[in-house]
Amino acid sequence: MKDKIVVITGGSEGLGKAVAIKFIAEGATLALVAHNENKLNQLAQELGTNAHPYVCDVGSVEQIQQTAQRILKDLGRIDILINNAGIWTDEELEKDDPARRRKAFEINTLGTIEFSKALESTFRDQNRGHILNVISTSGTADTSSGDNTLWQAYGATKWALAGFTRAFKDSLEGTNVKVTGFYPGGFDSNLYENAGLADLHGQPWMMRTDDVADALIFCLTRPADMLVEKLVVTKFRG
Repeated sequence: MKDKIVVITGGSEGLGKAVAIKFIAEGATLALVAHNENKLNQLAQELGTNAHPYVCDVGSVEQIQQTAQRILKDLGRIDILINNAGIWTDEELEKDDPARRRKAFEINTLGTIEFSKALESTFRDQNRGHILNVISTSGTADTSSGDNTLWQAYGATKWALAGFTRAFKDSLEGTNVKVTGFYPGGFDSNLYENAGLADLHGQPWMMRTDDVADALIFCLTRPADMLVEKLVVTKFRG
């Protein structure tokens, strides 16, 4: 990852933060994108001069486009885009806040689509690079994802994102731009707490965030003539 320029959405905490820490240690330059300015600036300060903070609400097309242009102006190119930003929603949360379903689609699905589209021409012009979309086991039939009747809209955001990721990859056939769909099961992050739920850290069904980060990085560090099109990672309990 030395000298690579990497954009990470949802980069201020959780999986994005874990990946950022590992990439900085390997000599990458980071564009960290998140909506929480305090957390974002704090992490960028901790990581040093190679970490650049960009405050952006990925639910806003206008902010995404402006942020993408600022990153390109500041850093000149992009080698890797990790679309990681997302929020949790479930049936209980939506009883009190039905609008949360729409917000989940705006961030989980459209945020990734719009960020990918905002930088697509850059990747095509460069004719190289890698785009990785963090999806979820909720968006694949390859493995069980718990009782998804309890988080119907959340699963729908991820199925939609899975469909986009496949189509986007196919649209880039014939170029040197790679696209990967990354499908983790539950892991120890702030996803649920940020949704206003009780502290759920340390649950037995959760993977360690650092371990999930390592699996994600595996996808991005294969030989140039190899593509991990889709990787599903889940908790193994024997």
